[in-house]
Amino acid sequence: MELNQQQKELLLERFSSYLDAGAAAPQTAEVDLYTLFTELAALKAEVKIESRQVKAAIEEFKGLTDLLRNNNDQLNNELARRHRDEEEMRQKIERPLLLELLELRDRINAGATAAEGYRPGLLERRAGQHLDNLRQGMEISLRRVDSLLSQYRVKAVEAVGHPMDPHYMQVIGVEKHPEQEDGIVLAEERRGYLYQNQLLRTAEVVVNKRKDL
Repeated sequence: MELNQQQKELLLERFSSYLDAGAAAPQTAEVDLYTLFTELAALKAEVKIESRQVKAAIEEFKGLTDLLRNNNDQLNNELARRHRDEEEMRQKIERPLLLELLELRDRINAGATAAEGYRPGLLERRAGQHLDNLRQGMEISLRRVDSLLSQYRVKAVEAVGHPMDPHYMQVIGVEKHPEQEDGIVLAEERRGYLYQNQLLRTAEVVVNKRKDL
């Protein structure tokens, strides 16, 4: 906004009075109005330049912040992808080993069950004692295998007494028990297992089918 002549004269008068009041020497101070407005214009221009510099610095800082944020997101995504790849590779290696371990468990369990059901005669007491020792050893081995499977988050599928679930079970036999509901699992021929909440081995089950009423 430009000053009119009266405002300029008033400003000049006030400025002269201020110089006269603060002067140490008794001489009269003369004010160059052109110089005053030149300095004000220079100051205004300097403020504008600094404002533009501040604005540019803010924009640059914002750009750097966005760049860092994008780089951080990309890094997190890359780390997550690598973690998934490593997890998939680890499971790919572990799954066949765990399946072999389950087969070993089945054989140990079958041996322990057979030994527990064996009843020797009077003439076979020595053999019966030896067999009992073997059964106890197999039960110890069985507990060790179960502990190892648990460390790898392998757990058995709950089947007996539950409705047949085609996602985790395969029907290999049917029995008829009128007192049971249709589709209830009556027995396991082969136990199923989950590995980290994913199917590792399908359970082979016998399910109920009631007689027609």
